[in-house]
Amino acid sequence: MSVNAVESPSAWSGTSIDVDRLRLVLLRLARKIRTSSVDRITPSQLAVLATVSRNGRLTIGQIAESEHVKPPSVSKIVAALEAAGFLARESDPDDRRCAFITVTDSGAAYLDEVRVAGRTWLASQLADLGADDTDAVAAMLPVLERLLEVGE
Repeated sequence: MSVNAVESPSAWSGTSIDVDRLRLVLLRLARKIRTSSVDRITPSQLAVLATVSRNGRLTIGQIAESEHVKPPSVSKIVAALEAAGFLARESDPDDRRCAFITVTDSGAAYLDEVRVAGRTWLASQLADLGADDTDAVAAMLPVLERLLEVGE
């Protein structure tokens, strides 16, 4: 097979599952849940805010590493979130060149709003499904959880 040839998704997984389609559906679903109420900040800003919330005090470099983006990009995002009152910058008493980024009370409250909105959106979508579809989704949860465990 040539380098430019596209293999079938089932060849990648060894199953009849369309891996690209599964990946795309999961990514789109996660994005939809995350952004169902995001109107005050961008998805990138939300990702950084959630990362700092999840991990505690972080430097710009640590956030960049976690988000797989360049530090200058993270600096711009953090500056916007600071201006919005969602993040704060604390100087390191031992190294004044280093600053730690933390989530403010407003940032934590906003994340709570986003999570509630995401749960509400997902619950309403599930409520619109038929019983067979909701049973199928429920049956897939342990399988998807095992997929996450395998990758850890």
